Amino acid sequence: MNMQPTISEQPYSAAHQLRPVVITVIAAKLAVFALLMTTINFQAPLPAAVELADMR
Repeated sequence: MNMQPTISEQPYSAAHQLRPVVITVIAAKLAVFALLMTTINFQAPLPAAVELADMR
């Protein structure tokens, strides 16, 4: 009998253990990015009358 475990018999390898951590980190980064994007204030375009007054 061979008592040494093989790689296929190890259900909790490093890759399996890190997968939830990687998914959580990526989800957190996306959530932070979405929150930051909602706080950006884009400058409103100037009305044509103001642009014409600035050109004079």
